[in-house]
Amino acid sequence: MTENGARRVLVCRVGSERVALPVSAVRQVVASVPVTRIPGAPEAVRGIANVHGILVTTISVPRLFGLPVPEQSSWLVVLTLGQGRVGIEVDEVEDVHDAGDEALPMLDLDSLIRPLISPEPVAHSQ
Repeated sequence: MTENGARRVLVCRVGSERVALPVSAVRQVVASVPVTRIPGAPEAVRGIANVHGILVTTISVPRLFGLPVPEQSSWLVVLTLGQGRVGIEVDEVEDVHDAGDEALPMLDLDSLIRPLISPEPVAHSQ
């Protein structure tokens, strides 16, 4: 049982790193699906994946962390982020835990992922 206010996290492994994702943001976990590259996208953006008929921007967490990048990761964790969905590639999905169970770094969705999918608007001079 979780105490009032305790947060649940999904623990994932990327290479030798373990990270936590807030369960509240997790939409679904699927076996990795084919990804179509987007020309001109940032390096960490692998491309677009069709997940059950929904197009999802896919992010390579190994690239975010500067780790060796496998040809294809094993799992895609689809998150709700803002008004859309984003998929992050991970090697393994371990389990759901209470956030305080162990000291795992929380993947900072706002500073690491959001800038890749919601770039700042370009200011126009008049």
